[in-house]
Amino acid sequence: MRTSSPKTGAKLLLLTAAVVAAATACGGQSAEQETASPNAAAAADQLTITLKKSPSAPEESWTLTCDPAGGTHPAAAKACAQLASSGAEAFTPVPAGSQCGTQYGGPEQGTVTGTWKGTAVDATFTRKDGCEVQRWEKVSELFGELPKVR
Repeated sequence: MRTSSPKTGAKLLLLTAAVVAAATACGGQSAEQETASPNAAAAADQLTITLKKSPSAPEESWTLTCDPAGGTHPAAAKACAQLASSGAEAFTPVPAGSQCGTQYGGPEQGTVTGTWKGTAVDATFTRKDGCEVQRWEKVSELFGELPKVR
């Protein structure tokens, strides 16, 4: 019959402690901790908005998150409310060959990139004709206060 010496018991205790410490240091998580919460998915939706008020104007830039509204956007709550109302279609470009009026809204150009409701967004907005002005109006809160159509 084999008996363990105090020296062997101490080695076993140290080995067990080392394994536990290594597992903790590796960030071991339970399955419950690894499951993403609904808020984590919403937090992943983030947009970067840029605006040039004219070709020679400096570019302005903000970030926007919704649910809850946040980021560096100066009117995040209003922008999020408008996006919720407009939906992802607001980022769809004007179809090629569309008959657009000659209405000129101004020289402004905006871009929106990032993720919205789990979908990648990379959209450019102008106010160069009637179709683009109408499209701009669907997301106007992203770009802030601008003069009305000229």
